[in-house]
Amino acid sequence: MNRIRPGNGGPCKLEKVFDLRNIFFMRNLRSRLPPVNSLVAFEASARHLSFTRAADELTISREAVSRHIRILENHLGTKLFTRMHRAIALTRDGEAFRLAVQRALEDIAQSADSLRGGGGGRPKVVVSATIAIASFWLTPRLPSFREIRPDVELRMVVSDAPVGSITERFDLALRYGEGAWSGYSSTHLFDVASYPVCSPGYLRANASIKAPRDLAGHTLLNLDGMAHAMEDWTWWLTGHGLAPDAALTLLGFDNYSNVIQAALEGQGIALGFSGIVDQLVERGALVRPVEASLSRGCGVYALTPAGSTLKSPAKSFYDWVLAEAGVH
Repeated sequence: MNRIRPGNGGPCKLEKVFDLRNIFFMRNLRSRLPPVNSLVAFEASARHLSFTRAADELTISREAVSRHIRILENHLGTKLFTRMHRAIALTRDGEAFRLAVQRALEDIAQSADSLRGGGGGRPKVVVSATIAIASFWLTPRLPSFREIRPDVELRMVVSDAPVGSITERFDLALRYGEGAWSGYSSTHLFDVASYPVCSPGYLRANASIKAPRDLAGHTLLNLDGMAHAMEDWTWWLTGHGLAPDAALTLLGFDNYSNVIQAALEGQGIALGFSGIVDQLVERGALVRPVEASLSRGCGVYALTPAGSTLKSPAKSFYDWVLAEAGVH
């Protein structure tokens, strides 16, 4: 058998070649990659469209975030943000770079999660949902998913905050809107219309409710806040040709669960969202005093980060959500 001897330029020489290649690769990679801290600052700023909010999230100063962005722009040789008075916006280059950075950082985070888990723990799926969707559509259905995938650990991130401002990593989000979210792919689940609902006891005590105009004399349970101002009781009554009286009796909440809880307890009349509270109506826990409804043309959607591929447990949950919504 012929042997390669170190003195003849064998393995030792090859090891030196590979060492040189590794050194060259690392130096080349380091020169091409922007500073990692600047990438993290950019991702947070692009997601919030605010240096101040990015600074709060990263627990550094706004000036430090701005400095990281300048370093990154100098490294890339292009502007990533358009600075306006008290606001910023992504440039075309900035938007393209945001998608690439978010995908790359998300891949690193998921790999780190897998390593921290040792690869032997239960698969985990993180789901973000609004309060209304989580409370009245998703949670009542979860037992059926747990029956088919008892091995999967679920974590719910429940918030009405814009999906882009959710700081916790999630695999799937359920949101209400028009169907377009920057940085996310969306699948339509069902349309939503708003209609009055109250408890059976409330309706029995107020049998005079026959038409939308009769609602004005009752306590109307309202979902308050700027995010819901376009779909509140004023919007609904106006949409039915009624001019809301300044003396309208409103009981406002900033949480949809509280709105529906007050309706269940007979404290007034709430606006129910079709597809969200339908099960409560079907069970008779809530009734519709009038059949009238109104819609903004929006719906509930399943969102996933654009350009990402769902791993097996998250894909199972995603497919289950679509089946529960009747999407084929």
